[in-house]
Amino acid sequence: MYTVLSLCWHVMAAPWLVLLCCVLPLLVHCQSIEDQLGDNMDALRLVRVLPEPSSPQKILCWVNTFDENHNRARSIKATWGQRCDKLVFMSNVEDLSIPTARVVAPATHLHLWQKHRAVVRLLWREYGDAYDWIFKCDDDTFVLVENLRAYVATQSTNMSRPLLLGHRMTLQWWEMQRAFEWFYGPNLQATMHPKHFAAFSATKTATMPHGGLYYTPGGGGYAFNMAYLKLLVEHLDEPFCLPDEIVPDDWAISFCMRFLGVVPVDTRDSAHRERFHQYSPARIYHEDHNPDAFDHDLYPSIEYENNWFSDHGGGIGWQNASQCAAPDTISFHYIKPPLMELVEAYYYPPNKSTSRLRRGG
Repeated sequence: MYTVLSLCWHVMAAPWLVLLCCVLPLLVHCQSIEDQLGDNMDALRLVRVLPEPSSPQKILCWVNTFDENHNRARSIKATWGQRCDKLVFMSNVEDLSIPTARVVAPATHLHLWQKHRAVVRLLWREYGDAYDWIFKCDDDTFVLVENLRAYVATQSTNMSRPLLLGHRMTLQWWEMQRAFEWFYGPNLQATMHPKHFAAFSATKTATMPHGGLYYTPGGGGYAFNMAYLKLLVEHLDEPFCLPDEIVPDDWAISFCMRFLGVVPVDTRDSAHRERFHQYSPARIYHEDHNPDAFDHDLYPSIEYENNWFSDHGGGIGWQNASQCAAPDTISFHYIKPPLMELVEAYYYPPNKSTSRLRRGG
């Protein structure tokens, strides 16, 4: 029985057969990857990997994880993480096999802001200005690092001022108030520290006219420069930085920095397509774009994900189908193993000669 190579040898007189039998295994491999990616393929096909800038800026990638998810950390290390200039995993335990750094903070979603505060202090202390950018994400985020480098390069003339780049969303004042009421009770003025209540009230009043507080959710990841990190660390203990509160870290950091005159940059392209994605490729493409489906009368609770996505996008907007993703998209969320490895294989085929099919240039 002929192997592929022996068959190629016996049909040397027929060049088209040689091409067929030698290339067919590669095509079958690519097709099987696309089949496994399923509904994700519609969005993934819209995105290409760009060539790196001639003088790339240095990026430290910070991934939040915890011990039960260390398999995800290993997956990131084996895929996109290797393209960062520095890759650090922040966990609740030290695991030298990855490795991870242990952060002294409760390993719960409720305490992410306290974990975040500890990490940014550590990063400033250990690395200072050794890197141009820090990219923060979760352990189920997939990043096209070349596209991240290309995008931050567009900000090179603004590096002296604090910059935060991510999927900009809007947190409505009523949602902000509900988060604080969950922790303090319904009478915030009576139970909050006076300075903290004053900061909360000022932010609520100032952001109501344009829909709420602009912030960048952590799932799709966000990048900030060293000027941003320095300013944040210098003011972490100020009342307006909510030093003791149990609130989501991505809300808290934008709440804090807004008092210092820093708001997230609108990172969409000229067609208003997102570069940083808070959801999976399948969901951003196929999610029903029907505002009536997200009505408060139908979905009165934040526990409904559809309501969350629509409300937090208020005043910003979002697009689905062919307009869901910018061609130079940077990140996707909810990408866990083995999907992580499949997306990696799609954009970076094992046979390097085929990689140009999905790369710019």
